[in-house]
Amino acid sequence: MKKLVTTVAVCLSILFNVSAQGTTKTHTVTYTINNILELDFDNTTQNLAFTFAAANDFETGKTNSSAAGLRVRSNKAWTVSVKANTANFAATAGGDANVSANKLSIRKNGTTTFIPLTIADQSLATGAKGGFGTNTFLIDYFANPGYISPASYTLGVTFTVTAP
Repeated sequence: MKKLVTTVAVCLSILFNVSAQGTTKTHTVTYTINNILELDFDNTTQNLAFTFAAANDFETGKTNSSAAGLRVRSNKAWTVSVKANTANFAATAGGDANVSANKLSIRKNGTTTFIPLTIADQSLATGAKGGFGTNTFLIDYFANPGYISPASYTLGVTFTVTAP
């Protein structure tokens, strides 16, 4: 009986040793992160037209507050720059040919200084990494063309986002 108990004890010991031994495997997960830098207009109503109908409009100019909204999605700090596409506004028949782009100014809503547009990029806004939810802002336009001939005038404005 003693041999049987010893044999059972040895067998159980071997069985527990075998089942107690384990194997561990490890693998490595890698993230490859590319630069993410996206600029878009947000869903606000755009107020991009100016109508000069009264003499005072020509004297003092007009402001379109919250004229449009921009949003940025980036995994780095960013800068939004703005520039006019051409040095002068394009005019319909009868309009003045040389109405300078700098007769239109822009600023980030909530700031105090307007930036007269030129054909060179100028910094408009900066921000930190994040998505559209945290990197959305409105812009204001100020137009003061002076006493120009009656016509319709247009100017393309380009916004560019960079990660300095």
